[in-house]
Amino acid sequence: MSQRTLEAHYRPNWEIAQAHGLTGYNCGYAERRGCGTFSEHQQSLVWRLLGDTVIDDTATVLDVGCGIGGPSGWIFKRYHPGRVIGLDYLGSNVQAAEERWRGRVDRPIFLQGDAHRLPLDDASVDVIFNLESALHYAEKDVFIRECRRLLKPGGTLCLGDITTHKKLLFAPVSLLNKLPSQFNSNVHLWSGCDYKDAFRQHGFEVLRHEEASGPIADSLADGLQEIKRYGWRASRGFRGRTLFLYALQFFMKKGQLTYDLFRAVRK
Repeated sequence: MSQRTLEAHYRPNWEIAQAHGLTGYNCGYAERRGCGTFSEHQQSLVWRLLGDTVIDDTATVLDVGCGIGGPSGWIFKRYHPGRVIGLDYLGSNVQAAEERWRGRVDRPIFLQGDAHRLPLDDASVDVIFNLESALHYAEKDVFIRECRRLLKPGGTLCLGDITTHKKLLFAPVSLLNKLPSQFNSNVHLWSGCDYKDAFRQHGFEVLRHEEASGPIADSLADGLQEIKRYGWRASRGFRGRTLFLYALQFFMKKGQLTYDLFRAVRK
């Protein structure tokens, strides 16, 4: 996975976040269309994925693919765990997250690192949170194996990802993976069944699985409506990403893309 192409892919996300005052960037989860802001939907997706996961003041939480640090911060503020570590492949994301928390004593820790080689000790983490990041991992099996290595026995992996049952349909998208622009993809899509098989193979028990394409598509529709109110001229710098979000919503509504939320425990 090239840092250059992934940086080009994610730069527009930062542009959108700055333009709309967002503290994070994900697809969001809307219980109903038009009920809440896009920012609220994004936080709702985090709480939906975590569900009833136990996070107490002794817990270590690792947010793999933390982006600009939104979920890491939300988790820290809500649960006040012993440690929240946000890890991202891109130095620019780590820097943006650090800038948001600079000067605060009680705060998440942010590190740059690769999800295929997580830079933490064996059995040192209670909860791993991974949201809309694994779609970029060329070797998801390696990542899931790394999660098992890091988690304490009984520890929880919360993973939410864009998926598809029609991988052949999206196979041509991989041709864009090396394109250094916001129109690249850097995606390697699995199906929900692929994930469940990998969890079982690598020593996890799936406690909960939700196919959440409907609420995700509704959240995207609300977010795109907010962008539309600013007008096309105000979208300069992230227009390509706006079109990408329209396509994402369209394919989810058609059932060609799906969105799966998993909560699995390390045996």
